[in-house]
Amino acid sequence: MRRLPVALWAAIVATVMLAGCGAGAQSSRVTGSGTSPAAAAPSERAGSPRSVPRPATTSSPSATPGLLHGKYQALAIAFPSPGIGIAAISGYAGQSTTVRSWIERTTDGGRHWVAGPPALGQDQPAAQSGLAFVSAKQGWAYGPGLLFSRDGGVTWRAEHTPFPLVGPVAVAGTSTWVVGYGCARGDCPAVIYTAGRVGGALLRLADQPASTGSVIAMQRPTTRVAWLLLAGPHGLRRLVTTSDAGRSWAARSLPCPASEPAGQLSAVGPFSLWLVCEGTPQAQFVPGVLYRTVDGGRTWTQMAAEDSLGVHAVSDRVAWAVQDGPSASVIVRTTDGGRIWHTVLSRANPNTIVEALVPLAPDGAEAVALVVSTTGSRFVAYTTGDSGQTWQATTLPT
Repeated sequence: MRRLPVALWAAIVATVMLAGCGAGAQSSRVTGSGTSPAAAAPSERAGSPRSVPRPATTSSPSATPGLLHGKYQALAIAFPSPGIGIAAISGYAGQSTTVRSWIERTTDGGRHWVAGPPALGQDQPAAQSGLAFVSAKQGWAYGPGLLFSRDGGVTWRAEHTPFPLVGPVAVAGTSTWVVGYGCARGDCPAVIYTAGRVGGALLRLADQPASTGSVIAMQRPTTRVAWLLLAGPHGLRRLVTTSDAGRSWAARSLPCPASEPAGQLSAVGPFSLWLVCEGTPQAQFVPGVLYRTVDGGRTWTQMAAEDSLGVHAVSDRVAWAVQDGPSASVIVRTTDGGRIWHTVLSRANPNTIVEALVPLAPDGAEAVALVVSTTGSRFVAYTTGDSGQTWQATTLPT
């Protein structure tokens, strides 16, 4: 998953060329593919658009019931409480140019999923690029709009924002921070807003980071600590942090070379941060180099270099990641702070792309993958509770 510039967020749903959604909620059991000491490097938050090349899908009628033809993406996935999961899927049916989206929900930890009714247009919860929940019932769907739910994602309402475009949203406890842009294209400085409750008024943060550009990533491991990765003029990236809930900000150096801009953060505390420097756009797929700091960004250690594009840290030492190639994905895991990564899920089908990954615990995770075939495409949810030794696979219904 490669992060697109925030200036493109308004067009994410309307222009992303992705594929497939699935049929029949049939479950099966698969095992992890053993250990591979791949020096993997991850990047990108679950649910973000990716620029990895995708296999083309046909728009002819399918002989297999339930397979959809067109271009679809699982933009976001969230597990607001044990057992309760939500996946947002959107895209285009056949040759249509109208966004079609729907919410998938599970109440048994991913064993069975139920598809909600489809909706049209970009102003729908499933057409947003992210999900963030502060509790089992209350959460947000965001980017490019902002919607909220107070019943665990069953129903959604639009939030009235003082800006036309929404960037990243980060929650900590019951507190929410929202990045807003005063211009519809997102090519103006970002402003951070706060909300004390889901669906409450958005208030401008009194002390903004100096010279805030586009916010590439925002992480809040606690209510007082936040990390922001910013993009300024000419794509220059900056890293800033606060330890007093935004009353003061400090800049931190980035370890990335000029040709490999920082693209993703995963923070697990005030001092522990995982960061990915992305490769050059000219590459067939986007490699990444993983760095980690344990002293609040004052010093960095390079952990790995590989074609991985999605890191999700659970602690200082444990992290899950999506490792992508030109047409397939594997899920890898580390327990030593990123020095050695073990492959915990790989698929024989070369056209299987992990769209979103959410760690549920040090030994548990949930993923949604796009599976493309000659007869159509579908989404499959994978669940593990034993560190990836075994996985349950469930095809998401249409």
